[in-house]
Amino acid sequence: MGLITKLETFINNLIFKLLEFLWKLVPSPIKRVVEKYKSLKQNLISFIKNIPALLKKYLPIFIASTKRKLSETKFKPEAFSGLKVAWDEYEKNNKSAGKFKKFFVFPWIYLSKSFDDLSATQTLGLLFLSAASILSVIGIGFSGQKIAHIQNEALRAPASLPEEVPYGRPEYYKKQTRFVEISNLRLPVYFANVNEIKSVDIDFITTASNRETKMFLDKHDFQLRDHLILQVEPSVAVFPLEEEGKDIIRKKLIQEINNFLQIYEINGFVSEVRITYVLAN
Repeated sequence: MGLITKLETFINNLIFKLLEFLWKLVPSPIKRVVEKYKSLKQNLISFIKNIPALLKKYLPIFIASTKRKLSETKFKPEAFSGLKVAWDEYEKNNKSAGKFKKFFVFPWIYLSKSFDDLSATQTLGLLFLSAASILSVIGIGFSGQKIAHIQNEALRAPASLPEEVPYGRPEYYKKQTRFVEISNLRLPVYFANVNEIKSVDIDFITTASNRETKMFLDKHDFQLRDHLILQVEPSVAVFPLEEEGKDIIRKKLIQEINNFLQIYEINGFVSEVRITYVLAN
């Protein structure tokens, strides 16, 4: 560990000396720019750190100055002086007008007085911009109402339901986990003569529709054998050895195994039987 530490220290010192040498090769204008940047950065950091103290010192002064200016300024006379002059002039020229007429006619007279100091071009421009602003506000209102209506319709029911593509698992999906193997099942046979075959034993594999059916058949192996021996009709001994006989026995086994499952009210079935071995004695 001591050797590694010394090596690391040596490499660090070498890197520092290399950087010092490279810094000496840098031109003076670039060094001045870097130094100026460092000083600006330091000043900015110090200013950011002093912001809370500056706010604490100058914010009360600014608030007091703003309050004083607001209290000295008279807004109401300046804001309503033009309106008061226009009203006095209107009442002077229309003394016989009723209140209803004054209420509706006075705003138009006040607006016309406001346009006296403007040229024809400025008046048209102002009217155009005012009309455009009003239409924009109305358009925004209608657009918002339309969007809200569309959202409410979307909450009620979708515009169109996507077409559902039915997904079906292939028949071979985890098929090997649904195999049920039955071995040494002795089929009932006839034997007429002494030298004929007296017994036929078969091994077969059947495919269950689900794992529950497979587990049930594995667990009730002896009951299944008894059921098959009792329900399968005896045949001539050489018949199961022929292709036609194997096909008939295969169909019979499927039928009787499904009947066995129905007796025990199992939600499943077997779909195929494959005879793997036949032994005749």
